[in-house]
Amino acid sequence: MSDTLPRADDLEATWNFVEPGIHQILGRDGTASSTLKRVDKVLSPAMYMEVYTAIYNYCVNKSSSAGQFNTDSSRQNQSSLLVGGEIYQKLKDCLQNYLSGLQRDANESFLQFYVRRWKRFTVGAVFLNHAFDYMNRYWVQKERSDGKRHIFDINTLCLMTWKEVMFDKNVDLLVKEVLEQIELQRDGHVILQTDTTVAIRSFVALGIDPQDLKKLNLNVYIQHFEKPFLESTRQYYRKLSREYLASHSVTEYIFEAQEKIKDEETKIVLYLDEHTKKLLSEALNSVLITDHSEALENEFISLLDSRDENKIATLNSLMQRDILLLPKLAQAYEEYVKKTGEQEISRLLAEHRAKLSENAEENAGSKKSAAGPAVPPNEYVKKLIEVYETFIKITRDCFQNGSLFTKALDNACRAYINANELAIPPGSPKSVTSKTPEMLAKYSDQLLKRSAKATEGASELSADDIMTIFKFLTDKDAFETHYRRLFARRLIHGTSTSEEDEEMVIQRLQSENSMEYTGKITKMLQDIRLSKQLEKEFESAIKIAPDYSRAKYPEFQPFVLAETMWPFSYQDVEFNLPQELVPTHRGLEKLYTNKHNGRVLKWLWPLCRGEVVADIGKPGKPPFIFTVTLFQMAILLAFNDRSTFTLEEIQEHTSLSASNIASSIIPFIRWKLIQQQPPGLDALSRMDTQFKLSTPYKALKTRINFAAGVKSEAPGSIGGKSGEPSELQKIEKELSTERQIFLEACIVRIMKARRKLPHATLVNECIAQSHQRFNAKVSLIKRAIDNLIAKEYLQRCDDGESYEYLA
Repeated sequence: MSDTLPRADDLEATWNFVEPGIHQILGRDGTASSTLKRVDKVLSPAMYMEVYTAIYNYCVNKSSSAGQFNTDSSRQNQSSLLVGGEIYQKLKDCLQNYLSGLQRDANESFLQFYVRRWKRFTVGAVFLNHAFDYMNRYWVQKERSDGKRHIFDINTLCLMTWKEVMFDKNVDLLVKEVLEQIELQRDGHVILQTDTTVAIRSFVALGIDPQDLKKLNLNVYIQHFEKPFLESTRQYYRKLSREYLASHSVTEYIFEAQEKIKDEETKIVLYLDEHTKKLLSEALNSVLITDHSEALENEFISLLDSRDENKIATLNSLMQRDILLLPKLAQAYEEYVKKTGEQEISRLLAEHRAKLSENAEENAGSKKSAAGPAVPPNEYVKKLIEVYETFIKITRDCFQNGSLFTKALDNACRAYINANELAIPPGSPKSVTSKTPEMLAKYSDQLLKRSAKATEGASELSADDIMTIFKFLTDKDAFETHYRRLFARRLIHGTSTSEEDEEMVIQRLQSENSMEYTGKITKMLQDIRLSKQLEKEFESAIKIAPDYSRAKYPEFQPFVLAETMWPFSYQDVEFNLPQELVPTHRGLEKLYTNKHNGRVLKWLWPLCRGEVVADIGKPGKPPFIFTVTLFQMAILLAFNDRSTFTLEEIQEHTSLSASNIASSIIPFIRWKLIQQQPPGLDALSRMDTQFKLSTPYKALKTRINFAAGVKSEAPGSIGGKSGEPSELQKIEKELSTERQIFLEACIVRIMKARRKLPHATLVNECIAQSHQRFNAKVSLIKRAIDNLIAKEYLQRCDDGESYEYLA
């Protein structure tokens, strides 16, 4: 450069003066070493200021000369701002020539050349922009304000020229080499990450909106890089996944796909603009997951079979990336859990059948061997719990309690718990009630009952298990009915572990359902407490009697029960109460009727029990204590008078029927307390059959429960039907009646509020209101509607499809 500034009015001289400085700023020599030097080291401050001053002088001088012939000052200011077009055009031509003359080295790729020159050019453009600052602030700004959108500030002009000369002509080659570098990195090779990053960022920088230079425009990036990048990603992973699955298992593929996605989203994504990150994830999901969803879903079942939680969790995290696949996966999970539960119960039944077969071979001809597979309630409930706990753990640890999988587990548990080979045996009618509520009630009885057998396995039983299964029951009313019957026996026979345990279970049942659900059970417990108070009052009353003695008034525990709350039906049995109990019986009736005027006491003789002290052993031995039913007690007390009775004499003494005598006396015969002559079941119905008390009586235990044998021995002894089916029939009848009443109440409640409803709507609302207690069948609802029409609560409308409420 010349040491002296050019004339301010000479365009050519000015340009010739500043052009070497422009070349120096942009790095004209093109050598690799010079391009790496910092611009401020190459360009001296004096020379930089000379370039700036020359441009400034030219613009100001031309502006002044342009305004000499215009006396209007405002027009002069306006025209002065318009000067600079000649310099702008010369700079534009200079930039084009500069970029066209750039050559890459023989040993470098186009990507390396592009990045090397881009880095140097963009830095030079910033300095060049400062050198032409005066023209930017006045001429360029005025031109753009006048609507000339093809005029740019010098930095933008540099970028636009780069795009036109260097980028547009070589974009395909550039993108190809960038994508090759990315693919090499995917294959595990070391690449020039800086070059790749700089090249991709140049796509963003070149997205210039001529209308608004401050607005970020990603058109260049999206059109020239993002679309080819996403397509190459799809092709790469489509091929990779296909080849990998051809030589590896699906389980191995799951971990490989997860690793590849992780690499893409932690390494490759560093090169990309934010706009591409979501699209990249969608592309990976499509080719690595969705395209192989069928194989992954099939493998899901295999992984559930293996119970490998790590693999299941990995597959779930993979499938979570495509939310459209989750409903189908959850459905498969639901079907699997349901099937597993059913298979486990079937396996349990098969094991018990095998045990029965072994017993049948060992005890040929035994009646028990011919019976069905009586699975113990605790084993059945524990198996249900075992399946539930297996999958609740998988749902928690592998699916993070996702709503879809939690709902799927609930649906599956509700299905296999209420409908399995034991709950509803194959071939059962559609109206049959599941046996699971009954088994759960028996399980509860084992937990809360104080007995030798219950104590042995007490550690295995849990109230938590009851509540876990209870919440899945569809027929909660059936459970309540069975539970109430067993609860009544525990209270009457005094076999509950504790009143606190009973209350705890009742409270948990209330919290899971409602206060109304356990209303009868709670009232039963209240009756027992009131009966204890009555017992104390009676004991106090008889002790002040003048004729009181313990021999006349033996220890007595009365139970006064509300007839509608307890599951006992009153039977008018002909029976002579033993004389030893008559004073107690009369005294209690007198006390109760005086206290509660108008109440009627009905005595349930078949349910009464007692203890008899029998001093019939060898001399010097302690007396026996027999637990007996009231009927058994009446028979035994007769033997105080003499040692032998005929069946006819026992009947005259007790007024009991032959069947009741037979059912009561069989346990005595079996335990050899009484000898029958002639022996045999047939002789039990003959009036001349003799029964003799065995004295002295020999037994290993001094306490013997003969009452327990009445239920198990009596039915078979008299040739009648088994008592258990009749009990079940009573429960089924009671359930059917209660459900019918409940549905009728639901219908009246609904119709009273709605006044008029179509048949389908009424049925659906009934099902919705009753689902907390039981699964209402449509046939039951129709029967309830017909009953209400007959009772004139409802009437059919003229359209034949609706019902109207009659006030």
